[in-house]
Amino acid sequence: MSSDVIGAIAGGCIAALIVLFFLVLVLRTLANRPEKAPGKASDLPQIDKDAAVRHLREAVRIPTVSMVEDYADNVQPFIDYRNWLEKTYPLLHAAAERTIIEGYSLIFKIKGTDSSLKGGCYLSHIDVVPAPADGWEHPPFEGVLTDDGYIYGRGSQDMKSHMIALLEAVEYHLAHGRKFARDLYLCFGHDEEPGNSTSGAANIVRHLKAQGVEMEFVIDEGGTVLDGKLLGIPHTVALVGACEKGNGDLELVVRKSGGHASNPKPPTAVGLLSEVVAKVESHPMKTRWTPMTKETFKALSPYCKGAFKFVLTNRDVFAPLLKFVFTKVAPMTNALVRTTFAPTMLWGSEARNVIPKEARANINYRMITGENADDVKAYLTKLVGKKAEVNLLSYSDPSPEADVHCTAYERLRDTITETFDDIVVAPYMFIAASDARFYNPLTDNVFRFGPFINTLDDQSRIHGINERLHVDQLEKATQFFVKCLDRMLAE
Repeated sequence: MSSDVIGAIAGGCIAALIVLFFLVLVLRTLANRPEKAPGKASDLPQIDKDAAVRHLREAVRIPTVSMVEDYADNVQPFIDYRNWLEKTYPLLHAAAERTIIEGYSLIFKIKGTDSSLKGGCYLSHIDVVPAPADGWEHPPFEGVLTDDGYIYGRGSQDMKSHMIALLEAVEYHLAHGRKFARDLYLCFGHDEEPGNSTSGAANIVRHLKAQGVEMEFVIDEGGTVLDGKLLGIPHTVALVGACEKGNGDLELVVRKSGGHASNPKPPTAVGLLSEVVAKVESHPMKTRWTPMTKETFKALSPYCKGAFKFVLTNRDVFAPLLKFVFTKVAPMTNALVRTTFAPTMLWGSEARNVIPKEARANINYRMITGENADDVKAYLTKLVGKKAEVNLLSYSDPSPEADVHCTAYERLRDTITETFDDIVVAPYMFIAASDARFYNPLTDNVFRFGPFINTLDDQSRIHGINERLHVDQLEKATQFFVKCLDRMLAE
């Protein structure tokens, strides 16, 4: 047999294998169908929407800005807020045992009917970030309700709306004589926003741990609701944070001879530091899939259409392509597949005409599951070499991944699909930080989800100017918590 014939046969075999390979991928894609199609919300409770709106507006008017830096003495609003809660939610205060932690954080416990069951825990935080009045359409601490149905003010989204919706739901159940099988814990920290504070939530957990408390689940803010069209999904998508990235800060320090600005001798400490910071930004750590991100794809892929469905269904084959696309599409998708670095603060000379002997930069980093602070320091130390000193500051490692096949997650998922129309639920790795990261000593089932569907424009207002929430969103969130409490606290 001639070499040409052999070559033709070999080429034909290779072509046939390629065709067969892609046929298998196509068949896998066609077989990847959703278990059930997203449907309509069902049996939504009739809550007092006007009361919820009034209470959120009142809550916003109490300026509970985190007690750090310029607001270190901002004590009275936290006391006022606690007194306001007592006046506004009398049934809760009559039914619950209240514990004050570190002066300002709160625990409410309502005893369940079955002491053999583990408790259920819902989190919120009382504090908000500062809100300078410049640029706001309405003053940030007046809780203005506009004609088009928006409540403006700091905390209207992050996260007094979450807390008010939860409290309205608890009060609703108590007014209807509802008793839960599980003990209900409401835990409200007072120092979530600074990020590195460990007074509130950390001490709440220590207190509960010392009491021998175990939780069946913990639910906090964190998960988001997206327009699924961004992922080729013709439905709304609810992402439930089943873990969160670690976070921390490190300092890059450069030392050189200083002097008068009239007689510079490059490279200066500032010049070298600029090079180092630019190098850190342009040389991120490698991308990688975490087990939770794989769970995200597994949950979403049946609902995708077209090329998205083909690629996500066969994510093991297209992993390199997917990771590349994720790094380019948006900052959020990039953050799902790698540890990120963000230069946030710079220090140099205290005078405009003095060349400093030392220049420093703060790098805030968010660690993906499977990496830790030592990995980050080792990577950056190797990257910058002898140009800068790398000093590790405060940090918390990534949280453990919750089991997204447990009963608690399934109940949370079902509550979401029964509350919101046309919605698909998927677990994911929360890319920011929340008080939830402290609660793993009490349970493996820590989830992060905020029951609010907002536009990208409204999401961008969080921590910015003109933070606002539509009254319909508050109503829906309250209905969600009514159903969530009922389902999650059952046997």
